[in-house]
Amino acid sequence: MAVGTIPKQVLTDIANAIRLKGGGPNAMRPAEMAPRILALDGTKEDVTLQMPEIEGIGIISDAYFHDIADAIRAQNGRTETYKPAEMAPAILALTWDTGVKIRALLLSDGTLEFNYRDGRSSDVEGATILRAWEVDPAGYPSAGARPWDDDKALVTRAVIDADMEGSGLASAAYLFHGCENLVEVEGFGHLTTPTNMNQMFVSCASLETIWAENFYGSVETGSLMFSGCRRLVGERGYVPEQMDDWKHLHFETDGVLTHPDPAEDEREWFRCFLYADGELVLTAAVAPEPGREVLASGRLCANARYNSVGYQPWYNHRDDVSRVLMATDMSTYGHVNTNYWFYGHQNITEVAGMGNLRGVREMQHTFNSCASLVEIDLSGLDPSSLEDLSYTFSGCGALVTIWADADWALPSSGVSGFQTFYQCTSLVGGAGTTFASSRAGYQYMRIDGVGGAGYLTAG
Repeated sequence: MAVGTIPKQVLTDIANAIRLKGGGPNAMRPAEMAPRILALDGTKEDVTLQMPEIEGIGIISDAYFHDIADAIRAQNGRTETYKPAEMAPAILALTWDTGVKIRALLLSDGTLEFNYRDGRSSDVEGATILRAWEVDPAGYPSAGARPWDDDKALVTRAVIDADMEGSGLASAAYLFHGCENLVEVEGFGHLTTPTNMNQMFVSCASLETIWAENFYGSVETGSLMFSGCRRLVGERGYVPEQMDDWKHLHFETDGVLTHPDPAEDEREWFRCFLYADGELVLTAAVAPEPGREVLASGRLCANARYNSVGYQPWYNHRDDVSRVLMATDMSTYGHVNTNYWFYGHQNITEVAGMGNLRGVREMQHTFNSCASLVEIDLSGLDPSSLEDLSYTFSGCGALVTIWADADWALPSSGVSGFQTFYQCTSLVGGAGTTFASSRAGYQYMRIDGVGGAGYLTAG
């Protein structure tokens, strides 16, 4: 496609503007113009030119002008659109951010990059700079004080470059506060100088991973660092609590950091697809089934110890879920925790494939308040690894039957679970045991009549 006929002088003006800004004295083709603009750094301006005016008209693909406009915006950080005749003046008006300073760069791929160097540049390959801001070395007293606050919804990834170790940044408080679409942070270990990380990741609801080779920070305070980070999972499966602070910036059992070496990362991820017919499928497959309309999709960590509602990719469509299927390929995961998976899903009437889960340890609130669930089949689910059954079926007032294998038996030690069957008023075990508020603990997660009263029925 072409933009139509334009005077050749427009291209000559653009080329001359690039030369005047230090883009080289030699001739250039239209396809070379955008790369030369991107390479400008303000160090070789004021080249003297004696270029003759070129008369005539020509036809050129609009792709060249799109690239030139993108390159101009990458250099000046603005959002304006440019007609071909406006491009040369825009190039001549370019000024450069020079000097050694801390900068935050918003890139075309959604990355927010922080670095400390002489001049504006990025280490992220294949992305251009859309916005750039000088970062106050003292940090910011609130999220709204950050110069990139208006663009925070555009951020999907953050990169902390290695040169930040020498930046002297005193505070990283509020650095990513409210970046609701931020999924991962790379190079966190390079934040060695901040002593304050208060509310650094508040309301980063999409954040899954904070990558770090190591972390030897100077942090002295970091309250409410991860409040609202319901999807954040450390490399050992830890999910931060609302009140967790900087003391969880490590790699151990209750740490939120993840080493980029795959051998160190114990997390395993599966996919979730909620289809328009009401079926929610949990699977190892990376794509939905062909021909089915998808209402919501995303991924979860199989062995994460999730601790609240709202982290599920389908959560805003929970009332559309009527059936749940754990696909057969879920058996490929050796360690699964089902905490809060279906909490408050009022319209679920069928759950299939629980027997495809392996190494299930925690089932906190898994089916809490599934008010329409009448029966569920746990056949094939090995209970020998269970550790926590707190509120698993709490509030399932319509639940009558829980099927299980005849040899079902909880571990002899190491398992707990407060109010596993709280208010399961319709529940009846296979030998006729009916619900009683005094029999609501995990101890009744057994085949009724085998070793005493229970709420399970042998299938």
